[in-house]
Amino acid sequence: MGGNALQAESVRLPASRYREVERHAVTTLQRCFPQRRIEAVIAYANKTDFGDLDILVEAGQDYDAAQLAQALQATEVVFNGDVTSMGLAIAEGVFQVDLIRTAPASFDFASRYFGLNDFGNLVGRIAHKFGAKFGHLGLLYPLRDPDNSSHMIAEVCITTNFGEALSLIGYDAALYETMRTNGQFRTLNDIFRYVVASPYANREIYLLDNRNHKARIRDAKRATYNAFLTWLDEQDEVELPAYPWAEAGTTERNNQKNEFLDTTFAQFPDFRLAYHDALADYARKKLVKRQFNGGLAAEITGLSGKELGELMARVRNSFANETSFENFFIEASPEAIKARFLQEAAAQS
Repeated sequence: MGGNALQAESVRLPASRYREVERHAVTTLQRCFPQRRIEAVIAYANKTDFGDLDILVEAGQDYDAAQLAQALQATEVVFNGDVTSMGLAIAEGVFQVDLIRTAPASFDFASRYFGLNDFGNLVGRIAHKFGAKFGHLGLLYPLRDPDNSSHMIAEVCITTNFGEALSLIGYDAALYETMRTNGQFRTLNDIFRYVVASPYANREIYLLDNRNHKARIRDAKRATYNAFLTWLDEQDEVELPAYPWAEAGTTERNNQKNEFLDTTFAQFPDFRLAYHDALADYARKKLVKRQFNGGLAAEITGLSGKELGELMARVRNSFANETSFENFFIEASPEAIKARFLQEAAAQS
């Protein structure tokens, strides 16, 4: 993804030639791996040239990217997590192909998220302002410790339906699908006009100076993101939405996030249930940790180092299952907990 992952320099291809290479690569993979969904990431219709080819591959635990590379007779293969970059030998030289491992449940969302250059990243800025995460796995909600916002408990899925996710952050999902299906995202400007169509859009949320360090460094390297910033500067500000986002950490900003969360709970009851279950599970584990920890065990038994570690494992394994273990340390009195540690320490010695 980006055309520069290989040692060999990837050639750029004009659109007509790229379509030939895309068709050959996708057809070859679909023929060799008919049990998987395999499709190329779409580009805007009038894109003139390409530095690489991104292909989504539906895959579970049995995924072996090396097999796909072999099917394409790759000249070079670079494994990087869920993305495998490979060199495809063509008449013009070496062309980079990126295979993106994609879970079946989020395949359709990923197809749309990665498509149309930086489209997913740009509309995702609005989701981020509401405290959500718009990515290739779906629309997720990072759940944080109520007492420590820097600690994330879990990422709870709101929806893996791309249209539902777009609608939730103010976009016309039907219009997006129509334009995507009919090739009406012809230019970058078509993408940009759609991105600012949400009533929650505001040019300020895209400015690099208003991004965190990691995002600023990442997006500053993206040609499409920079083209969008230039496009914003060229627009009449009166015509652009300017949703009044409050400053981070303020009561007003927290209210904006809470209103979004209430709306999301109402529309997605499964998400509401998962959200509260995750909070309850985390609270339970925090309570267990207060009663079962190395400091307390050392104080009771006088053990340290390797022996203390072995005792902690021994105590945990003395229960039939995790639920029994947690229930004991939530419900037991300090005296019962002390007795349990001493009992296992005696057995250990």
